[in-house]
Amino acid sequence: MKFISIAKKDFKELIRDRRGLVMILLFPMFFMLVFGFAFGGMGQTNQPRMIGVVNYDSGATMPGTGEQVNFGNNLTKILEESTYPDSDVHLFNVTATTENDADQKLKTREIDAELIIPSDFSQSVVALITSTMNQQITTTTSTNVTSTIIIRGDTGYIGFGLSQGILTGVMEQYQDKLMSEIQKAVTGTPGVEIDTYLQTRVESIPGTGSFTTFDFMAPGMIVFAILLLTTTVAAALTREVEKGTLARLKLSKMTSFDLLFGGLIPWSLIAAAQVIILLMVAVLIGFNWQGGLYTLLLAILVGIIGGVASISLGMIIAAFARNDRQAANLGTLISVPTSFLVGAFFQLPQVVIANFWGQPFQIYDLLPWTHILSALRSTLTFGGGWDTIAYHVGWAVLLTIILFIIGVVLFSKNRLKAEN
Repeated sequence: MKFISIAKKDFKELIRDRRGLVMILLFPMFFMLVFGFAFGGMGQTNQPRMIGVVNYDSGATMPGTGEQVNFGNNLTKILEESTYPDSDVHLFNVTATTENDADQKLKTREIDAELIIPSDFSQSVVALITSTMNQQITTTTSTNVTSTIIIRGDTGYIGFGLSQGILTGVMEQYQDKLMSEIQKAVTGTPGVEIDTYLQTRVESIPGTGSFTTFDFMAPGMIVFAILLLTTTVAAALTREVEKGTLARLKLSKMTSFDLLFGGLIPWSLIAAAQVIILLMVAVLIGFNWQGGLYTLLLAILVGIIGGVASISLGMIIAAFARNDRQAANLGTLISVPTSFLVGAFFQLPQVVIANFWGQPFQIYDLLPWTHILSALRSTLTFGGGWDTIAYHVGWAVLLTIILFIIGVVLFSKNRLKAEN
């Protein structure tokens, strides 16, 4: 039967094309691992929510004892120690910080929400205690002492919605426990009603009240397009090897560095064009672009750096690929999962490995495109200037230079041996 012979032939060809077989088998596995890591917590059901606490509480003096107390610090400690029911996993990963720093961390999604404790928080608790004691004397039935805590964040971000809900629940428990302890401490006041004391108010980050999820994802689409340059560059360089173009260039005095560095110019222009074209398309379909021409120029600069990083990765792939088809497959196999790993499509769990210049350095930050994405979001989504992206641009440049040097060395060694 002929179909059996054809099946055998195709099966043998499939087995011989080992790199293609690896592509078929490993590509879905990469997606499964990335999505599992992002949404499944790698086997951990509950994840701490990242919050920043700004404690303005100036403290107060307890009536009767004269003890100095700071209920803002007490509330912060409770947030740090709170855990999921029947679990030792903490509800929050708390960062004590300033309001300006917390706002910046919200924009870069380093934290999900910001909790602002007012300066008179302890004083209001003391006033509540005093008012409750007075009820014992005057036989009044209620008190109207209140204190307002602000929960701030990007209201269009799902991470903020989750954190806000958990914070609100913890605040209610804190209020109930506080009122119960006050009533127990002030004897002779059974059944005294205390009106809602602790109130919360939700605020949007300035300028993000009308933001949508797409406003956060659009820069990720740009980074994804820049990463796809890897596939094109790897296939193009491998094709040049197959056609013998590079063999002819070996006869000239042109060095491999000249050849590869010269190739950066047209591909970098492509990266710049991608930033402009994709930004315009995003604006047409609803992206809230901030900052105008200035942020566009910054985004083009950042995009070019990202393009050079992708070109460098393409060189590394071309150094090992046997033909342009394999180069394209390897480029796709590497660039697409990388776009997920840098957070182009969704926020990944924080995995901090160090701190540099007061900034947390995560495992994803070893990739230059992570910093490219952060810079694009800071300037295009939030309208930030050079001062807000300088840190990420610096890291992106450094990592891109390292990647380019590796690409030149490997490509020269494997493809331009005559020049060594």
